[in-house]
Amino acid sequence: MLELYVICSIFIFGIVFGSIAKKFKFPEVTGYLIAGIIMGPCVLKVLNSTMIYTMDIFQTLALSFISFMIGAEFKFKYIKKLGTKPFIIGIMSSLLTLFLVSVTLLLLNCSFPFSLVMGAIASSTAPAAIMMIVKEYKAKGEVTNNMLSVIAIDDVISLLLFGFAIAIAEIFKAPSLNLSLFLLPFKEILIAIVIGILLGVLLGYLVKIFKTHLNAICLIIVIIFGIILICDVYDISPLLMCMITGISFVNSFNSRVTDNILFTMDEMSAPFLVIFFVISGASLDFSKMTSCLIITIAFILARTVGKIFGAYMGADLTHCNKKIKTYLGPTLLSQTGLAIGLAIEASKVFLESNTMMTIIIASSFVFDMIGPIFTKYMLKKCGDIK
Repeated sequence: MLELYVICSIFIFGIVFGSIAKKFKFPEVTGYLIAGIIMGPCVLKVLNSTMIYTMDIFQTLALSFISFMIGAEFKFKYIKKLGTKPFIIGIMSSLLTLFLVSVTLLLLNCSFPFSLVMGAIASSTAPAAIMMIVKEYKAKGEVTNNMLSVIAIDDVISLLLFGFAIAIAEIFKAPSLNLSLFLLPFKEILIAIVIGILLGVLLGYLVKIFKTHLNAICLIIVIIFGIILICDVYDISPLLMCMITGISFVNSFNSRVTDNILFTMDEMSAPFLVIFFVISGASLDFSKMTSCLIITIAFILARTVGKIFGAYMGADLTHCNKKIKTYLGPTLLSQTGLAIGLAIEASKVFLESNTMMTIIIASSFVFDMIGPIFTKYMLKKCGDIK
């Protein structure tokens, strides 16, 4: 019964503070994070560390749904119209962020594996917060279209970078050089791609047979749960596989039908997102902040510069217009979501896991306080929000 009380409390606090945030013209996700902080160990203590840990499954489900939905935005026909621009912008944004964050942390005497993995985590962009802004304010236009494509590409690249960074960290941990560790990320990526493509095609085939929306949504939920179980067996992250499944599904089926199904899925995933953001806010422990305050500030600054200037450089290389060059970069700052999922995965490898989680959660809170505000402002400034 305690679990039901906790979940009900999360929804009530989330709804109340989300509504307050909206009243003051802030995105709802900002209210969810504030609700988490108030419920967490630092204020009301409604959520303690044990409760947060036991609700890990909700975080996994939320991240899996987010990854699937982001993959479903990756329509080949649509990407073909945009051309190579989002790919180059996403690659430049991710690589410059990885480089700047890694070098900054190295200069602050962090270990090379730790700095590299933190750089890979920093390269990701939070799709959930940005998608909520697009949905909440009905954003449409050139910058929004490129932004959504860049986020999908950005997160695929960050997952690949993270896989290689973890493999390098494992090599540094190993008592002797083991060449098989170099092949580990390739193996995990190959498993995710092959199984993801097969499950996406299977899902499209099953949706054709069981035609109603309700059946389609049930099948998607079953597939996502199945992915989580498969990844648990292989001890890999379900995020990339869910994303590949979303890509495969949306490109192997009638687009009009999938749009309707995915719209309903988006509505259904909202409760998971509320729980996810509230728990993320509750996970922030201010008592641990003093020991890594300088590193956290440096991480935030380096990631901000990497994201904004990386996107600008990519847009400049592809001869994008001034609107995309100016407004796209600042829309990519939101972090909570994939970054926390990757940090949880990385904490299994590092002795400095507490430091890593504190930095990622604290920076995620900052980015998801300012990120949605920047996204809304930039999309409004360029005319995509009327």
